[in-house]
Amino acid sequence: MHICFCADGYPSKELPYSAFIGVLCEELTRQGCDITVIAPQSLTKHLLRGTPLVPKRFTVSVDRGAGHKLVTVYRPYSLTFGEGLLGKITLRMNRWATERCVKKIDANFDVVYAHFWKSAYNIVNFVDKKSLPFFVASGEDVIDIHKILSSEGINIINKNVRGCICVSSKNMEESVSIGLTDDAKTVVIPNSISQKDFFLKNKFECRRNLGYSEDDFIIAFCGRFIHRKGVMRVSDAIKLIDDRKIKSIFIGSNYENEKEQPDCDGILFMGTLPHNTMVDYLNCADVFVLPTLAEGCSNSIVEAMACGLPIISSDMPFNYDILDSSNSILVDPLDVKEIANAIITLKKDEVLRSKLSKGALKKASELTIEKRASKILNFIREKCGKVE
Repeated sequence: MHICFCADGYPSKELPYSAFIGVLCEELTRQGCDITVIAPQSLTKHLLRGTPLVPKRFTVSVDRGAGHKLVTVYRPYSLTFGEGLLGKITLRMNRWATERCVKKIDANFDVVYAHFWKSAYNIVNFVDKKSLPFFVASGEDVIDIHKILSSEGINIINKNVRGCICVSSKNMEESVSIGLTDDAKTVVIPNSISQKDFFLKNKFECRRNLGYSEDDFIIAFCGRFIHRKGVMRVSDAIKLIDDRKIKSIFIGSNYENEKEQPDCDGILFMGTLPHNTMVDYLNCADVFVLPTLAEGCSNSIVEAMACGLPIISSDMPFNYDILDSSNSILVDPLDVKEIANAIITLKKDEVLRSKLSKGALKKASELTIEKRASKILNFIREKCGKVE
């Protein structure tokens, strides 16, 4: 099966972001697919902010056990103007870049797979013209494409969508209510982890290697340092508890004009990490805290669960497909005192901490990239008939 995978990014040496897209494409390749990726990159950001440009075409070698196979990635240039008042222009420029690229490639695709609804908009005219099976993955924290497109544009996407893979029930309900897809076309398949990247390690060995005390209670946070993710609410909760034995790891950074920086006492690490070293820092922690306000399905939570961490996160619908009382304490994400009380509870109650850790590992074992890719391919075949 040759899949044209449309996205807004792909990890590379110059821009090591969108790791989850790379992980999925490489696993689909291991499971027998030919993958061609089209992901526009912003020339505007390069010219105005110095953001690196990646090669317009590169390949990624995937080890399939019995030899290697290549994922081919195209990163055409696009002019972008943000997502505010000029969002429509950005959308059209990304569509133009995608359509120009796919025309130049001139390949015979069996299936087109768009990662998020804005990528679906980029490629839907090509799909419509070629009458190709079209699948869209919805994992946005907030789906807002209907604020830019006309009802006619929404209908064109819906007409062409053969199937929609949603990372949460929340995304499914949102996509259907907007009119982008229908109930009969959708399936919920939560985000997943690569077990070679995120797995349980010896906590005290990881602490010794990083120079952290074995006696401290360590809280981990991973996400952008923004209000939505709740980085300052975690910092404020730690300040409210005022316990010198509580330390913290804040994995993340600001982006563009964002300025929030955690400022509680006891910060052991704050900043970005290479994807392949995050496992060591997560395994140093006793609990993972992410009081986020909006998600599709948080990759960071799934990664933390794979490292055996009990979770403190938001009592909101986007979490309900992966979190429950067996692996987490769910809180009001805006209530700093409630976040602090959940941290205190887990610090004091080792039995509960152990129970939630085991529950996290069990849930994470169901959320592997191998299982997710297999479910996606089975869904595609079910909706298409026989596509090999």
